[in-house]
Amino acid sequence: MSAYTNWKERTTARLAREIGVLAEIIVDDVVFELGLGDAVMTTPRQVMAFLTHLQRELPETIDREGIIREIANELLSILHS
Repeated sequence: MSAYTNWKERTTARLAREIGVLAEIIVDDVVFELGLGDAVMTTPRQVMAFLTHLQRELPETIDREGIIREIANELLSILHS
C-alpha cells in the first residue's frame, strides 16, 4: 500500500466513523482543493495544511477539534515512520 493511499484511507476511515459516506467526499474535495492528487505528504506543513482545510469542511455537529487532533497524531506518526 502506498503512503498516499495509507494516509488518505486512514483519514477517510476515521471520519467515516463519525459522518459515514460523506467522509470520502470531504477528503477527496480537500485533496483536490490543495492539489495533492496522488502526492505523498512529506512535510508537517503539508499535513497541517490538509488538516486545516479538512477541519473547515467538517460538519459543525461533530467534535471537529477532537477528530482533527486524532487524525493529526496519526498522520504525523505515518510521516515520521
